[in-house]
Amino acid sequence: MNRVNAIRLAIFIATVVGAWTMLSLGGSELASLEPGQLATRDYVARVDADVVDEDATEQKRDEAEDAVNDILSRDESAEQAAFADIEAIMQATITGVMDSTAVVPSLTLPDLIPVETTVPDVSTTAGEVAVIDVAGQVFLDANSDGLVTEAADRGLGGVSVFVYDENGIEIGTAETQSDGTWQTDVSVVPAQVSVDGADPDFPLSLTLSTGNELQAVECDEICVSLPVGYKPAVRSVEAQIADLVAEEPNLERTTIELLVTYATGDVVRNALGEPSWLAAVNEGAVGKLVDIFGTRLTSGDLNLIRGAILDSPPLVLIGSTADPLARSAAADIVSHAVRANYLFDREATEAEVERARSGVEDVIVSYPAGKNIALQASELSLLQVNAIRATQAVSLAESGQSLGLFAVLAAMVVSIGVYLARFRRELWDRPRMAALLGLLIVLAAGAVRLTIQAQAGVDEVAAWYLLPTVIFGLMTTVLFDSRVAALMGIAIAVLVATGTRDPGLTVYAAMSTMVPVGFVSSLSSRGGYRKAVLASAAAAATIAAAVAWYFHAAPDQEPWLVIGSASALAAGVSVVSALLGLAVLQFFENAFDITTNLRLLELTDLNHEALALLQDKAFGTFNHSLMVGTLADAAARAVGANPLLARAAAYYHDLGKTLNPTFFIENQFGGGNPHDEIPPRQSVEMIRQHVTEGVKLARSYRIPTEVTEAIVSHHGDGIMRFFYEKARAEEGEEIDPNDFRHTGHKPRSAEMAIVMLADSLEAACRAVFQAEEPTPQAIEKVVGRVIDEKVNDGQLTESSLTLAQLTRTRRAFLEALIGHYHQRIQYPNFPGT
Repeated sequence: MNRVNAIRLAIFIATVVGAWTMLSLGGSELASLEPGQLATRDYVARVDADVVDEDATEQKRDEAEDAVNDILSRDESAEQAAFADIEAIMQATITGVMDSTAVVPSLTLPDLIPVETTVPDVSTTAGEVAVIDVAGQVFLDANSDGLVTEAADRGLGGVSVFVYDENGIEIGTAETQSDGTWQTDVSVVPAQVSVDGADPDFPLSLTLSTGNELQAVECDEICVSLPVGYKPAVRSVEAQIADLVAEEPNLERTTIELLVTYATGDVVRNALGEPSWLAAVNEGAVGKLVDIFGTRLTSGDLNLIRGAILDSPPLVLIGSTADPLARSAAADIVSHAVRANYLFDREATEAEVERARSGVEDVIVSYPAGKNIALQASELSLLQVNAIRATQAVSLAESGQSLGLFAVLAAMVVSIGVYLARFRRELWDRPRMAALLGLLIVLAAGAVRLTIQAQAGVDEVAAWYLLPTVIFGLMTTVLFDSRVAALMGIAIAVLVATGTRDPGLTVYAAMSTMVPVGFVSSLSSRGGYRKAVLASAAAAATIAAAVAWYFHAAPDQEPWLVIGSASALAAGVSVVSALLGLAVLQFFENAFDITTNLRLLELTDLNHEALALLQDKAFGTFNHSLMVGTLADAAARAVGANPLLARAAAYYHDLGKTLNPTFFIENQFGGGNPHDEIPPRQSVEMIRQHVTEGVKLARSYRIPTEVTEAIVSHHGDGIMRFFYEKARAEEGEEIDPNDFRHTGHKPRSAEMAIVMLADSLEAACRAVFQAEEPTPQAIEKVVGRVIDEKVNDGQLTESSLTLAQLTRTRRAFLEALIGHYHQRIQYPNFPGT
């Protein structure tokens, strides 16, 4: 076995073992185990392990949660609102009593009324002043008849009375007794009496009923004023009831009528300083509510407590007697005002539930080594699945499936190897490329394993679509080509099938790996790569949606949830992994010396540092290389070769001329030729040096081998005819022609052969058309002569160019050169004509 075959065998073994190891981590059988499945064989614990019985533990925690009672917290705001309701009812009742149109005594003292009075004959002793008694009464006209009746009316005590002379000067004051009578002495008559209704202590709820608040006194032996009467200033009972019904529609009619009656009567009682009956009802209602709120009252207790309030109304004393009507009214008010004062505290209850659940210890089941976990054909429980994992009851490396997996992977790798050997010889002959393909397969196996572990961790079917298949399709297409990317799609499908045993995911893996091929096969920039990533991610999302719908949406499950999750995960992981893969691509390009289109685009950028060196040190060679690149690009397109590789190779083929640029005619610019001063053999060494130094420079600039190949092969092993003939003339005819051959070898690819022809052709045209007119016929003659010379010299024998391709190459060169040497119109009187 030769060295190359040994390397291929090592790559084959490493790929199979690597992929098998990746898929064996944790075992594909272990990944497929789920509760509810039937055991495919007996499972026995291999090592001791304590396993948490999650179902039993959860059941105990549920029981602890059910044992937690709802936590209630006192709601003082609810209690305050209940008391406020009672207060509102009382206030509405009191507010509705007063008649706003009633005339209340003014604070301004009215003018005196001039009256004629009889002046009593009062004898006085010389030097004495006559004194006269003035008396009267102020009464409460309870029945509003304007007359003092003993049955209903009552005297008003504490009312201020003033006596004035005929000039309005106060001559006496008095305050009514409890029976409403008053008396004072005056020294001047006639006089007038005024009751001070503007006194702040005068009840504003009363209004004048007798019309004689200001009157002249009638004098006999004493001066006696007429009784002054006041009546309650209240609205009609009917109006009060109507307003209170509108204000408090939930109260019983009898309650409202009683409240109005009590409030109206309280006007008289308040004026007489007697206790308020309405206040007694309020006191009874508030007291009852205080007693109720002294206990825990929930919303569920309200109906019961309301019934109890009506059955056992609060005590209401009218005077010293319990009034049943007042008690019923107070009960009605309380039953409508009462509300729950203990409410459900969600946060406290949830905290108590959490404390109760966390206080439950895990239910542990011990599995010593050798203990049976599950028998074949039995339904696996969650505990058994966890125990199988914890005790390493499944070890793929020790099971019969281990050899089966190895055999499947070996068959897959052998099939790929056979395909490469038969149909892609250029890759098969480069072990480095085979090694890269094997590495990608191993990495794909690792991605499958990580996806299996991720899906097992979240236990969601949509997690299968975290598999980053798109990145492998993208990288394989860029690093190799579309046909090898199709092989990678088949390989990943095999890895997914053996790793997950999921037919849906296998279909998704195969399709999504090959989807990027159409988007990246003709990339012309790294920006195009990013666009291809987005397009591939969108396509992968569509495939994931279709596959999830058919394979993974359960009949009893809403399909759109699975479809949406699978599509989103597929798109997201495709974008992220593919963008990260751009950096990985650059690593692979350098590590495996691969010339991808993306790398060629960078090399053909005229700002590349190596081309900048060539332009600076050997400007003539730089322009020569650009023209060679144009010719090589056109010819490569004509024969179906890689035009980017041909152009890049043309740009760098003379990179070594930067060392001694003046030894090459295109850089002499009319100056002396150094070859005229040295022997031909030394000239040969100087010419050869541009090849060896060019290779060194290319390596220093990390130019890939495929491009560097043009430096070695663009002259082939042809003889430097000029210096050979010069040496023959100087040394004689017996010199060895091999001493004058170029250092290098013949072109071994279509692109390198095209570069050789383009290089020779550009130099020949530049030399010939310095003296001749570059007509199409002349150009065709030069093209034919250069190509024929290379063919006759055997320089193209190792390349893959066919005669048909040479014909198309000849035509492409001719068209490009005719375009380059196109004719110009001669303008009259134009400079240079």
